[in-house]
Amino acid sequence: MELKTKIRVKVIRIVLTLTAILLLKGLMGWSSRFGYFYFNGWYKWTSAVFRQLTGIVPFSVGDVIYTLWIITGIFYLLKLCYKLIRMEWAMAGYQALKGIHALLNLFLAFLVLWGLNYERQPLTPDTRLVSGPYNTDQLYRLSDTLVQLVNRDKLLLGDTGSVTGPDTSTVPVFKRAVMAYDAAAGRWPAFRYEHPSIKKALFGEWLNYTGTTGYLNPWTNEAQVNTASPEVMLPFITCHEIAHQLGYAPEEDANFVGYLAATSTTDSRFRYSANLEMFLYSVRQLSWRDTTLASQVWHKAVPGVRKDYKAIVQFYRKYEGKVDDYSAMFYDQYLKANKQLKGIRSYSEVTGWLITYFDIR
Repeated sequence: MELKTKIRVKVIRIVLTLTAILLLKGLMGWSSRFGYFYFNGWYKWTSAVFRQLTGIVPFSVGDVIYTLWIITGIFYLLKLCYKLIRMEWAMAGYQALKGIHALLNLFLAFLVLWGLNYERQPLTPDTRLVSGPYNTDQLYRLSDTLVQLVNRDKLLLGDTGSVTGPDTSTVPVFKRAVMAYDAAAGRWPAFRYEHPSIKKALFGEWLNYTGTTGYLNPWTNEAQVNTASPEVMLPFITCHEIAHQLGYAPEEDANFVGYLAATSTTDSRFRYSANLEMFLYSVRQLSWRDTTLASQVWHKAVPGVRKDYKAIVQFYRKYEGKVDDYSAMFYDQYLKANKQLKGIRSYSEVTGWLITYFDIR
């Protein structure tokens, strides 16, 4: 096939892929029936199939795929640069079109397999709760409620051990997270989690430089947990990533679902991990509005809670740098592109759900 014909065919394929992407986006926005089919039919079925398949494999299939993509991308760029240096403009243009088409195909697969979950309705149908605006007083009372829960859990646990080291029992944590969702499903049936596929991220130590504690692989539906994170955080991280697997894409929604699951169990470590995480979100939000009130709440925390927080801060301090800054910037833009207008700060928006959950008026 002549080069001109190849270029023409590639352009046609790019146009068709773009059309498919726009059609999917349009159907999601225009048809509530299509949205219902995607969330309650297509996604539930495909995600279950992928979790069954990847759950058989003991290591992260998604991380292996990412590694292969990176290697392929490097060779692609080298080949493109070679064509440009040799001033083979037609071949370089064809290579560029191949790269564009590959990226568009990946994005289309992202939407079909998971990404359209960003378009789903809020949590109200699944939790029978309605979140709304809240004032500083409500935020203060939420923070006060959470610090009491954190203190209670900390006293029940006693010394939680070193939070700066990696978890040495990651499999039990993953299994207990599944049990937590089983308990939560008794009250919220939509949280039923079948065919678990929770994996230890292969590049955990490196992920700390980007501030990544966990992530969902949208192409394999594996919940990836960075087990090199502070141990005290791992129960909630795991529950948060499982929430993404269930189709709760917005970060504040995944935080809230993860919290409900982690606190549905009698396991004090899970309850402490979840309450500590939510306390830190709420008191951070409060400090943006009133530093005096935030300080008052912090003074109520027992010494062990303050010690754990200090250890977490010190743990991540050694990873701070340009990589963390750039990764935060890119992730912030990714969230905004997916209708989370507050970007990274959307994680903290879980406070609205918590205020409703605790019925703070």
